[in-house]
Amino acid sequence: MDILKLLLKLVKEYWFFGGLPAASEIYLRALVAFNVLFGLIMLLLYFHQAFYTFFALFTRAKVWPEAKERHKYAYLICAHDEEKVIGNLIDSIYAQNYPRELMKVFVCADNCEDDTARIARERGAVVFERFSNERGKSYALDYMIQRILSEYAGENFDAAFIFDADNLVSADYTEEMNKLFDAGYKVATSFRASKNVGQNWVTVGSSYMFYRECALVHHTRSKLNMGTYVSGTGYYIAMDILADMGGWKYRTLTEDIEFSLDCALKKIKIGYNENAVFYDEQPQRLRDSCRQRMRWGRGSQECFNKFYLKEIKSTVKSGLGPIRFEMFVHVCPISVIGMVWSVLYQILLVCLVFGGKPDVALQSWYLGTALPSFALSVVGLYASLVLCAWIFVFKARKKIDLPAYKKFLHCFTFPIIFLLGIPLWAVAIFKKVRWTKIPHTVSKSIEDFGSK
Repeated sequence: MDILKLLLKLVKEYWFFGGLPAASEIYLRALVAFNVLFGLIMLLLYFHQAFYTFFALFTRAKVWPEAKERHKYAYLICAHDEEKVIGNLIDSIYAQNYPRELMKVFVCADNCEDDTARIARERGAVVFERFSNERGKSYALDYMIQRILSEYAGENFDAAFIFDADNLVSADYTEEMNKLFDAGYKVATSFRASKNVGQNWVTVGSSYMFYRECALVHHTRSKLNMGTYVSGTGYYIAMDILADMGGWKYRTLTEDIEFSLDCALKKIKIGYNENAVFYDEQPQRLRDSCRQRMRWGRGSQECFNKFYLKEIKSTVKSGLGPIRFEMFVHVCPISVIGMVWSVLYQILLVCLVFGGKPDVALQSWYLGTALPSFALSVVGLYASLVLCAWIFVFKARKKIDLPAYKKFLHCFTFPIIFLLGIPLWAVAIFKKVRWTKIPHTVSKSIEDFGSK
């Protein structure tokens, strides 16, 4: 019993209160205790990410059973001045190992001033030209879906794939995704590889974010049959869901996450097949990457406002399943709050320790314990992201078009791009952010990737 009391005392004095001198003022002890509690809450909220990482390390890709039937699909592409890349995507779709009569490509040439529409028609796509002051992918997608529902209802499509104009699809892409639809998944996503991972450290970092998402997060959720979320492009939606919606009604700057949240609340399980690979182009300049990340941050904030503030009653009624919890963490600015608190905590400590009557014991505690602990936590965060990168690079190594040594070395630059999203999200909360086009200039065909 005496040993137990001693241990409890040690925990109380040296862990919960950070080893503060016993004579410290109550408000300083309260501040340190609150910081410990805040750290525990952050740990609990993000623990699932660490779990995904180590679970994925010891598990293989899920193999889906062969489909009993080949279904018919529409391929929807929204394009704004994409003449450099649109043709290669359409070619890759029609070059798949899937019956041509079960595939039809639709392109919405949205406010285009180049040859996007002409090139798409020459490649065999049905082209809808749209000119409107309402800019953005969600409006173009809504326009295209409504026209397909009204003008091509007789085609009897089972589902529609959503792609961006800069994408490419692998030869077995639809064959693999058809397995999920045949298994009953109304919505499913796929493995997002990179067309230009090796251009510079910015494209590597941006690409690695999606390799992490696919190789760790989607992988684990699929293996555990939990359902996941869609991210931007490379997914399908059953036509009956689109028909019920009457188009595409998601208007935030991250309409993909908004749709995923809606699916989570409606208990629509989203499937994932990492054997279905498509390729995506990443921003080449840091400025473009920052603009994109700021848009994601603003869109996430819009989703949080919509589902957890304005429509909180329906959100609460849906319950707290695993994917609903993760989507909450995804759109809630928890990381921004964590960043702000970390800085504020250090400022408050300095003011309390050095701003009043000199106290040698307190100052020694700050310089010898509190400040090194903060530095160690920053180093630990960086090291954990590097370790995470090693794991997902190992898992996705065959899909990453880089020499082995570069795959390894760029794990050290990945945390910079990853963590940059936190201050950008913070700025986006207060700054008016609009959709802006990210230039796509990498004109590669699917043949350039061989069997990767």
